[in-house]
Amino acid sequence: MAETADKDGSSGKRRTGSVVTWIIAGVVLFAFYESIVLLLIGMAPTGVAMLFDRSPSRNQTRTVGYLNFAGCLPWVIDYWLVGGDFARIFEIFVDPMALFVMYSSAALGWLLFFAIRPIVGSYLGVSAEMKEKQIGRVQRKMEEEWGPEIRKDAEERTAELADSDAAVTAPIVPEAPASENSETP
Repeated sequence: MAETADKDGSSGKRRTGSVVTWIIAGVVLFAFYESIVLLLIGMAPTGVAMLFDRSPSRNQTRTVGYLNFAGCLPWVIDYWLVGGDFARIFEIFVDPMALFVMYSSAALGWLLFFAIRPIVGSYLGVSAEMKEKQIGRVQRKMEEEWGPEIRKDAEERTAELADSDAAVTAPIVPEAPASENSETP
């Protein structure tokens, strides 16, 4: 497998991209180190969310992080506009309002993450129940139009299809009853 990667040249591209990324990160860290320190301290709740979020999509980290960044952004912009050094960063962090806004915006992210999941789950449950009732009405209507023999062996066929993979690809569609007046070729 390593030979395949070397033949493609993808291993070299990946290494070059990684080196470029580290060089850019070093330049940004050197050029904006005060802002980085401000963001590191202000976005501590996002780091905690990152530690606890084990899902592949990282939804918890993203929810907390976006709102936490939004709470830190006014002070980062203020620092950029006013300028200064670490003394100015220290002034920002001894201001209780700054820390309150930064951390409460992260708390809002946590609240959204934990509150939205049950709401969406309830909505999906109610939606599924309504769809089930709608299907039941259609089934009763079909039984009225085609007669009770349409439901003959329906439970067994449904159980068989649910056990097999055909349940997804082959829906149960009953044949229409032959009418006495219809002519067959």
